[in-house]
Amino acid sequence: MSMRFSRVVIGALLICGAIWVIVMEQMAGASADAVVNAQIVNVTSPIAGFLGPDARALGEAVAKGDQVFSVSDDASDGVRLDDLKLEYDLAVVRQGVLEAKLRAVEAKRADVVKRSETYLAARLDELEIRLAEAQERLTLLSGGEVAGDTEARSRAREEAATLNVILEAAKKGVYTGNSYNDAPYSEQVAISLGDEATLLQTELDATAKEIAAIMRRIDQEKIRVIRLSRSNVTAPVQGVVWEKLTVPGSYVVRGQPVVRLVDCSAAFVTLSVTQPVFNRLRPGAVVTFRFDGSGETMEGTVARLAGTSASSFYDSLAVAPSERHLQRADVLINLPGLAKDPELRCAIGHTGRAFFETRPLDWLRGMFL
Repeated sequence: MSMRFSRVVIGALLICGAIWVIVMEQMAGASADAVVNAQIVNVTSPIAGFLGPDARALGEAVAKGDQVFSVSDDASDGVRLDDLKLEYDLAVVRQGVLEAKLRAVEAKRADVVKRSETYLAARLDELEIRLAEAQERLTLLSGGEVAGDTEARSRAREEAATLNVILEAAKKGVYTGNSYNDAPYSEQVAISLGDEATLLQTELDATAKEIAAIMRRIDQEKIRVIRLSRSNVTAPVQGVVWEKLTVPGSYVVRGQPVVRLVDCSAAFVTLSVTQPVFNRLRPGAVVTFRFDGSGETMEGTVARLAGTSASSFYDSLAVAPSERHLQRADVLINLPGLAKDPELRCAIGHTGRAFFETRPLDWLRGMFL
């Protein structure tokens, strides 16, 4: 009798335990429509032109900095470069004219300076002869062979002194005397030509600086034209070619999206839950995600709680939500293990389930996974 009663009690406990396990398994917070997702990055053309044949294929993996496609345009705008080249040619012509003028002025000035030096030498010889004659006449009048009166000696002395002053001044390049300027005409012309040469040299130096500036602008414009005529566009992120928006050989405008990449460097999981489960969740809550098929699990955290108004969030994501997903509350979770696993780093579209609470049979699942 006691044995039969024990069996009944044990059976009842087993049935109650099974019912508790089933109820707790069903009541445990779990997700539906969980999928590995990632941000979509539009890669645009920086210039207008034709898409090259070297564009990456759909599904091809690319690293950050790898070339994704190229755009070229042989008819790029070179009007500004042509204008700068014309400006350079005109400046070079103006430089040549100034150099020719400067050479002519310097040659003329050299000739005038030579004539001035010849005049100075002749003038000095003349003054020295006249001074010698005046001194000799003064000697004769002062008691030499021919004696003169006082007035004649005075005039001779004055003439000798005057000629001496004129000679000393002439040696210093200053001309004195009746009907003379302080410099002869040839020297005045040489001074004028020297001033003109200085002005021409100043203008020539300015023109040389202008030409150098134009050359720098031409070099910069050449770089700009080259940049506008061809551009090799690289991937801004590590990822996969998710969508090609045009075909090789087609014409694209500046800023037009050409390729869409999925950013595998920051993959995450999007899912939906019932409203009661959603209301119990908090950002940062620990989550266990189990992949369908392999049964592999990863620990993660709740990153975003969007609720029932999350449809616009998926416009820039790789995987769009299902109708059932949109009828439930949206949740986004981060799984740090995705980035560490080479096989799952870009497993966009892989599905699974997320569990937000401990379940009674987790220990048993762990034994078989």
